[in-house]
Amino acid sequence: MLSIHVASGQLPKSDLILFDFKKVNSEYFITKGTLINKFNLDSYNNQPSFFNALNIYFTAVAPGKEQTDIFAIDLLRKKYWQVTDTPDGEYSPTLMPTKRHFSVIVQEENTNIQRLWQFPIDQSGLGSDLFPGITGVGYHTWVDRERVAMFIVGEPNKLILANRNTQEQKTIVEEIGRGLKANKRGLIYFVHKVNDENWIIKRYDPSNNKISTIVQTPGKTEDFELMKDETIIMGSGSDLYAFNPDFSKEWVKIGSLSEWGIENITRLSIFGEKLVVVSKK
Repeated sequence: MLSIHVASGQLPKSDLILFDFKKVNSEYFITKGTLINKFNLDSYNNQPSFFNALNIYFTAVAPGKEQTDIFAIDLLRKKYWQVTDTPDGEYSPTLMPTKRHFSVIVQEENTNIQRLWQFPIDQSGLGSDLFPGITGVGYHTWVDRERVAMFIVGEPNKLILANRNTQEQKTIVEEIGRGLKANKRGLIYFVHKVNDENWIIKRYDPSNNKISTIVQTPGKTEDFELMKDETIIMGSGSDLYAFNPDFSKEWVKIGSLSEWGIENITRLSIFGEKLVVVSKK
């Protein structure tokens, strides 16, 4: 089986840079870039996700370790802690709708088997496999307490919607990118890689099984963030762009991160007036 994640020795070195991110009327202000993974320099730090205004969970290979684990940073106390410590590799920490657990992609030890697991936020117990019958999970986003959209690794990669209570799954579309986001109405945003030169952000509505075209990506990029007002934030090179499906006609450049040495924006996460971006070395 294909694997979307690679051995830790092959993972690229990367940093997490935190910014103030403010919007005043129609203008964005991106300032105060700060390195927040000082405890784990010269290693892999990736897939950041705000669980609340103060805590960022992310994937990292810690000093002396060979596999990825989940770590968290408290921005107020400026402290970090290790959340998972297993022989497997954990990726893509995501807060679940109940806010009592978080989900991760688990790559089983010495294999390419990837499953979706959950762990308690308070670290009071062990994790559990959410979908024993589903493997090849590369990325995911929760639609509601029962349903989760997953990127399934294959030839081709595909988007599925699965129900944790019934264990039922449904294929939505093939040839997708890794970026997945769901809004409060349960609509799923994803990147459809129509061909090598035509990557389009689309939106799937589970209530009527319809897919809508939103906008072509600004370059060949597949990572994006979805804000509360449905504005899509996406990077291309060192620049950040914004697009709102309700009123935008084209992407609007809202800032550049080049002065912080960021040349290729990939994963990003936004909460309130904070933005965290992955910077590859």
